[in-house]
Amino acid sequence: MKERRVRFTATAHRHVDRERTWWLGNRDYPDLFATELEAATQILALLPGAGTPYTLARLSDLRRLYLEKLGCHLYYTFDDNEVIVRAFWGARRDRGPTLR
Repeated sequence: MKERRVRFTATAHRHVDRERTWWLGNRDYPDLFATELEAATQILALLPGAGTPYTLARLSDLRRLYLEKLGCHLYYTFDDNEVIVRAFWGARRDRGPTLR
């Protein structure tokens, strides 16, 4: 099993910052956000195929991993060397993120 580098795009960083700000202002368990995001990042580094294909975007080979405790998906692509997280998006929204 090969561990891949996990990289967040600028868009994904903005999404994470927005969700973190909301989480810290509205939830009783502030540490849960960082804990869950770190666990998901580790899963993607070791098992990038763990997510499910997401075919509703123009980006080929896009997958998403559901973070149950946060109610969000990480949208990502990967190759043999790295995982690129492209969005961090609330699962309760009526649509997925716009990605190119």
